[in-house]
Amino acid sequence: MSKQGQQLQTIRAIVIIAVVIILIFYWSRTAKKAPANSQITTCGMPCGEERWLVKTLMDQDASKINFVPQTATVAWLVSQPAPSHLPQDSRIAPIETQTYSVHAQLVGYKLEKDHDIHIVIADLDHPDETMIVEIPSKDCASACASPRLPDFEAARAIFDGRFGEPHEEFRRMSATVDVTGVGFFDYLHRQTGVAVNGIELHPVLSIQFH
Repeated sequence: MSKQGQQLQTIRAIVIIAVVIILIFYWSRTAKKAPANSQITTCGMPCGEERWLVKTLMDQDASKINFVPQTATVAWLVSQPAPSHLPQDSRIAPIETQTYSVHAQLVGYKLEKDHDIHIVIADLDHPDETMIVEIPSKDCASACASPRLPDFEAARAIFDGRFGEPHEEFRRMSATVDVTGVGFFDYLHRQTGVAVNGIELHPVLSIQFH
């Protein structure tokens, strides 16, 4: 074989190796994200869009969440700085990687178009400070595949047992509650009871009435 032929073979080998390395790198990155995204289509109906994987604990950062609840108040959560950017499929530490337990006053509730139960709670000492907490529906894609689905179902069962099935019209109600859920920042679009910084507990993992 001529020297030129050997050089061509060497170049082909280098190109093949480079392509294989690129494919392996691409596959490894895709595989890490695949579980959360692929499970969305295995059950349920499409419900929400904005930060939906984060809302249902199916995002790529869900493994970083500390599920040991930290006691907090509505006033403290509302006082936290709002992020400048809300990523679609990742979390904003430390708020969105922490579970919180809040003792508060339930102000009212309704059923959202994405089938979440939208609940407004107020601080016991500062009733003008309000925020939203939401319980996902087991019928929704992503929520039905979430490892915390039993928590969603149990929370909704307790809520429905107290008030019956919610409707899309906001209903005012007064009750003292303990709510446990994961910190979450939502977009501000004039939601009923929304906190000034967009903070929520979403999803709610447990709710108890007094």
